[in-house]
Amino acid sequence: MATRTGLRTPLFAWIVAGWALANVADSLLAVILAVWVVELTGEAALGGLLFAVFGVPALFSPLLGRLADRVSRRRMLWVTYVIGAAGLAPLLLVRDASQAWWIFAATVLYAGVSYGTAGCRGGILRDLLADEDLGSANSILQTIDQVLRLGLPFAAAGVYLWTGPLPIVAAAIAGFAGAAIVFASLRFAESPVEDDDDPFWRSVTAGFRHVARTRPLNRMTVVLVLLSSTAAFTSSVGFAVLERMGVEPAWMGPIEAMSGLGGLLAGVSAAWLMRRIGRPRVLAAGAGIMVVGVAPMLGDGVWLLAAGLAVLGFGVTAAVIAYVTESHVSTPSRLQGRVGTSVNMLLQLPSVVITAAGAAALGVVDARVIVGCGIAMCVAATVVAASTPQDVGGRD
Repeated sequence: MATRTGLRTPLFAWIVAGWALANVADSLLAVILAVWVVELTGEAALGGLLFAVFGVPALFSPLLGRLADRVSRRRMLWVTYVIGAAGLAPLLLVRDASQAWWIFAATVLYAGVSYGTAGCRGGILRDLLADEDLGSANSILQTIDQVLRLGLPFAAAGVYLWTGPLPIVAAAIAGFAGAAIVFASLRFAESPVEDDDDPFWRSVTAGFRHVARTRPLNRMTVVLVLLSSTAAFTSSVGFAVLERMGVEPAWMGPIEAMSGLGGLLAGVSAAWLMRRIGRPRVLAAGAGIMVVGVAPMLGDGVWLLAAGLAVLGFGVTAAVIAYVTESHVSTPSRLQGRVGTSVNMLLQLPSVVITAAGAAALGVVDARVIVGCGIAMCVAATVVAASTPQDVGGRD
């Protein structure tokens, strides 16, 4: 029998602390790795290509999801964080452009950490919390994530400009190691692993089937895929947009950190909004707001770009919280791992292709054309989200 807890308990507080430590690593490295590649090689396109590499582990994510549904998720969490810390260690030896491929290799492993933990997170929250607490829990976690994304990129950029990337890498390793220690130390009962008599590949793909047949999760997933594609279009040309505006690549982190400001506001209000208007409508509102946030990338104003990213952060965070909560509520514990990783695969594989294509297209077309494609995807997502019926999902 799984342990039941509440939002105001020491157990939940420690779980939040563990995920916060892991997010420290993510917030420090998400942009700095790409900046590092650009500085080493002098190629803005390679920085955009690095963002595409983040999606490579998506190819194997359903296998990780099946594993998360068949082992202790708490144990899988801390082991995965140990692997993440070890995978970053070689970056401490990178010194010149000939070793830039080490950064790409470490990025694949580092990105794999998020896929390995995606199913674990959903399963643990669903085991520990009642349905009515899931929205608030996801809002809390997203709020902490946005606070870190707001503050740490500024600190990382300052450290990078002053001493280079190595102290940042060391801090990220410490974040993963700290998260591993927290989850290795916690003790709570998880839901028992249920027998699965399906053939191997049918078992692996059970998450996709659940998403496809569950309403409104299926339509909400389409919306999130379109929004993820929007992010891919814009990420692929981020450095080119800054170059057009005359801004150094190292400022990518602080400028993108403005999205954390909007994300913070969304994090503290999303649970209330979901109770008032429902999860699909919050998703629709987030998609519409994202259109406004991306538009300044078509112009030449740095401050307008920063303001747009704050608006974008609000829309993205609200949409993600609404979707993740719907996924947790409408998915039984035995499928949480496979659903979480299947959705990640649906989001990331198109993003990999789009980001790589966008980075390659920079030599042929203006960055504004690629941004325009992203806005078109975002508008399509808003239309689909606006026609999605209200919540009908729930616990099986």
